Amino acid sequence: MKQFTQNKVLVLLVAVLLIANLALMLYFFVFRHNHNAGGPSRPVSDFIQKQLGFNASQASRFQELREEHKEAVKPVIDDMKKLKDSLYSLLQKPELNDTMAVNLIDKIGERQKEWELMIFHHFQKVRAICDSGQLPKFDTLVRRMITHGPWHGGNPHRNRE
Repeated sequence: MKQFTQNKVLVLLVAVLLIANLALMLYFFVFRHNHNAGGPSRPVSDFIQKQLGFNASQASRFQELREEHKEAVKPVIDDMKKLKDSLYSLLQKPELNDTMAVNLIDKIGERQKEWELMIFHHFQKVRAICDSGQLPKFDTLVRRMITHGPWHGGNPHRNRE
């Protein structure tokens, strides 16, 4: 009889753990997937529009600017990735000299500079579509994105006002 009671407890425990695992899987694969359906870059643009309170005309122009910017920076980013791949493939060469690495790093730096300038100009264009009431919000938002962006270990969505 004692063994029968122990088996019941074990079966009940396994059932509870199975239900808990299924619930966690449902959460991660269904609910979290739907939350990120817009892709990694979409939420930032949505966040900017919401924070600035763009009207329909501004939102339309913002989307145009966003698409133009994405098309313009893609070749620069792709080139930077190729250069970085070339740089780190040098690690496999025993006869490596610093000159080869420095030349690649200089090229990466040039592309990085070009990319940063493109981002700066993009923000200038976005700022130009803001009305006078949105400008202080825009300036604060850009400052916050730069100081708390993903490259600084932060998240611009974290400190919503």
